[in-house]
Amino acid sequence: MDHLHQEKEDYIKQSIDRSLGLAIPTTSLQLKLQNSEDDRHRLQDVVFLLQARLGQSQKRIDQYRAEAIMNAQGLKKCVEEKEAIVAEYADLRAHCSRLEKECARHQRDLDRVMESLDEMAKENEELQARQQDESVITALAAEVDSLKKDKENLRINLLRAEEEVKVLFEENRLLDEKNKRLVKQLNKERRQQSESKTSSSKSSAKGKRKSSLGDNSPTRQAIDYNGSCSPRQPLSPLHQNSPDSIRMHKKQLFAT
Repeated sequence: MDHLHQEKEDYIKQSIDRSLGLAIPTTSLQLKLQNSEDDRHRLQDVVFLLQARLGQSQKRIDQYRAEAIMNAQGLKKCVEEKEAIVAEYADLRAHCSRLEKECARHQRDLDRVMESLDEMAKENEELQARQQDESVITALAAEVDSLKKDKENLRINLLRAEEEVKVLFEENRLLDEKNKRLVKQLNKERRQQSESKTSSSKSSAKGKRKSSLGDNSPTRQAIDYNGSCSPRQPLSPLHQNSPDSIRMHKKQLFAT
């Protein structure tokens, strides 16, 4: 503070001397020059310090400018990407709309195809039922043909049986007449045997007569005659076309 106060007093004094035209002392000038040099050095130091600070500030400004440029480039890139995304989104929406229309068209086609398939399934069921009816009709026709053949066979067998009945009836009539004759002959022989029992002279002939009756009597002949006739073979039944087999075959047909 004293130094500053002294400088102020010296400055005031020099100003007064200069205004009065008085000569300035050399020491004052030297002191003033020294002070000026000191001020110049201080100012130079300040200038150097300010220049250093200015350089640092310039570096920071350059750094900020570079960062701003980078940020601007990044922002520009983001804007471009956003614009590209917006354009792509619009394209996707348009493509999605086209796909929806195409899906709707395919759905209509699919509905028509399903309706056609339903109609074809109904027609197939009708054809299967018709085919089954035709198979049943074919089987029934075959069965009718078989029954016709059986009917013809039965008619032939019936005619044969009628002929055999006539033959048997004629044979029975002949056998009946022969049996009547044999019975008459047997009764006659028995009467003769009863009449011959009173005679003792005919005992040997009687024994021979009995033995001959045992072998050649009319009753024996009738029995032998009946036994020698071979029995008639019965007509073979139609097993494959019997009523039970026909009913079973019909059940199998309608079950299928």
